[in-house]
Amino acid sequence: MRLSLLITLTLLVLCAASAHAAPPRPRPYSGCGVLALRQVPGSEKEPVAVYAEPGLQRIAELEIPALPRLGGSRQEPLVAVSAGKGGWLRLCYDDAGREGWTELLRRWDYLPWQEFLPGRTVRMFPGMKKGLYTLRGEPREGSPERGILRRDQAVLVLQVEDDWARLQSPPGWLRWRDRDGRLTVSP
Repeated sequence: MRLSLLITLTLLVLCAASAHAAPPRPRPYSGCGVLALRQVPGSEKEPVAVYAEPGLQRIAELEIPALPRLGGSRQEPLVAVSAGKGGWLRLCYDDAGREGWTELLRRWDYLPWQEFLPGRTVRMFPGMKKGLYTLRGEPREGSPERGILRRDQAVLVLQVEDDWARLQSPPGWLRWRDRDGRLTVSP
């Protein structure tokens, strides 16, 4: 009896330890731009309708604070947009990475990354591969190194060229998204 109790306790401890060692959430995919979701002050909270295809087969109705966000406030989050069709945008609507389409409302602002990033201060994500913190002299991989940024360092973006952002201080070019399309900076 003691042996079975000992085995049971050991298994419980091992299961609990593996639950605490869950891997960190992956960096979000960048997609094609950012959607700033704004509620009208003083109005009832209107849920965001999410469809399987633009205007077809509603799959969810979610409150704005429930959407996975890149930044912004809980009431006015910034959400990554992966595609657009007419007045419809495809976005991630849960932490599992499922995507759906929502109609762009007049009070929301959608900006492609090339328009959103310049003039903004962004932070480097912690825990990335060392090469993603490298500043370059030009916006390409083989360009000479200009330095290394610190993890979680805030930097001001001056210009965006493809997957590269030119920074003010320290001066140089940084990959703002990696080859897999995941963000290296947090807006």
